[in-house]
Amino acid sequence: MLRTWLSLALLAVAVSALAAWLFHYRAPADGPPTHALSTLKAAEIKRIRVEPAEGAAVELERTADAWRIARPFEGRADAGRIERLLAILDARSAVRLPAEHLARYDLERPRVKVTMGAQTFAYGAANEAMREQYVLTNDAVYAIALSQRVAIPRNADMLISRALFAPGEIPVRIDLPDFTAAIERGTWAFVPPAVDVSPDERNAWAEGWRNASALGAVRHEAQAPAGEALNVQLKDGRTIALHVLAREPELVLLRADEGVRYHFAPEVAKKLLAPPRPPRPDAAGK
Repeated sequence: MLRTWLSLALLAVAVSALAAWLFHYRAPADGPPTHALSTLKAAEIKRIRVEPAEGAAVELERTADAWRIARPFEGRADAGRIERLLAILDARSAVRLPAEHLARYDLERPRVKVTMGAQTFAYGAANEAMREQYVLTNDAVYAIALSQRVAIPRNADMLISRALFAPGEIPVRIDLPDFTAAIERGTWAFVPPAVDVSPDERNAWAEGWRNASALGAVRHEAQAPAGEALNVQLKDGRTIALHVLAREPELVLLRADEGVRYHFAPEVAKKLLAPPRPPRPDAAGK
C-alpha cells in the first residue's frame, strides 16, 4: 500500500512539472503567425499626412493637448477619427508579400497614402470576398481588415472636431437672446431667475453647453454670419461668439472664430437655448 501511495505521489509531481513546462513554453497562440505592419507607437506620432489620389492633401499635427488640422485649413481635429486613423500602427496581417507586381493590388497608383512619422502606408484595392484591404509599407504588401479603410478620411472636412468647445475651454457666462447664465459663488445663476430649479439642475444645464457634441461639423463659407447672436465667456477670459443659424429641423450653431457650423439634433435646441425647468411632479404629487 505504501508503495502504491508513493507511486501516485511521484506521478502527481510529474504531471505538475509537465503542466508547468507547457505553461511556460507552449506556443503563444493557436493559428497561423501574423506580421506587424509597423513598430511605431501612436504616442510617438506628431504629424500625419493623408494624400488622396484626387483632392487636396491633409496634414495633421499634435499639439500639447490635442490634434489639429494644419492643412488645407486650420482647425480642431476630431479625436475619435484620429484614434481610428492611428490604429493602422497596431494592425497585423496573416499575409506579407514582396512589393512586386503592384498593379495586381492596385498599388502602382495608390488610392490614398497615409504618412505617420517616417513610415508611409499606401492603400490599394480591397478584396471584398475576403474582407481584406491591401496595404503597401516597408517594401511589402499586407492584407489587413477591410474595416481599416473606413478610417481614412476622404477630405479634411471629415476630420473637423464635433465638440463645440475644446477640452480646456470652460464656459463661465453665457449670454443668450432671452436670458443670461453665469457662475456666482460656485454655482450657475440665471437672469431672469430659473424658479424652482436646484443648483444641481442649473449646473447640469451648463455642463450640457460645455460638453456639447454635434452630429456633424462643416466649414462655413459665407463671409458675414447671420442669425441670432450669443456670447460665451470662458474661464480664461476669452469670449466666443456663436450664431444660431437654425433651430429647426435641426439646431445649427456657427462658431465665428473657427468658421465652423455645428449641426445638432433638434431636441438639443430645447436644452441649450432655454433655461432649465423644474422637474415635472410625478403622479403621486399631482
